[in-house]
Amino acid sequence: MEESRIRELAAAEGFAAAAVIPVNELVFVPEYRKYCEENSCGNYGANYGCPPDCGTPEVMKARVLAHTHAAVFQTRTQVRDFMDDREMKKLKKRHTEMTWKLLEKLKQEGMDQNGFPIMCGPCGICPVCHKTEETPCVCPEKMASCLSAYCIDAGKMAESCGMEIQWDGNIVSFFSLYIY
Repeated sequence: MEESRIRELAAAEGFAAAAVIPVNELVFVPEYRKYCEENSCGNYGANYGCPPDCGTPEVMKARVLAHTHAAVFQTRTQVRDFMDDREMKKLKKRHTEMTWKLLEKLKQEGMDQNGFPIMCGPCGICPVCHKTEETPCVCPEKMASCLSAYCIDAGKMAESCGMEIQWDGNIVSFFSLYIY
């Protein structure tokens, strides 16, 4: 699928920017896993898409590098309070919903079906992850991990894509990817 068509469909869905880069331009920083282990989001060990269940940083990197391209999608949103966790979760959820909708359209137009998404937050396919009940994932084909779980440096990725990144003041940037 042509990058121009990916950007066109992303813009139609409300994304601020979209780009396609080779996966070997993604920078992986295994030390970022410590942020997941600190469990500030509350999903460590409680969501199949999150560490430790999703795999080690090495396993996650190998999964990405087994493919050739990354379609990167960005939203940039004005916020009232950058430190308001509820507001950030709401915006992440909106970004994730936009991504799923865009991926459906891309696949309908011929995007590689054998790829997988990387989201801006934890997997949220189920209202409550079955991991909390220690029962198997009911949607393994749709489970998605986040950039942090993959230990991807979002700043370097944005730079590679020619995208602005902002995480302070009154604008927040969120990213999702489709690896194919």
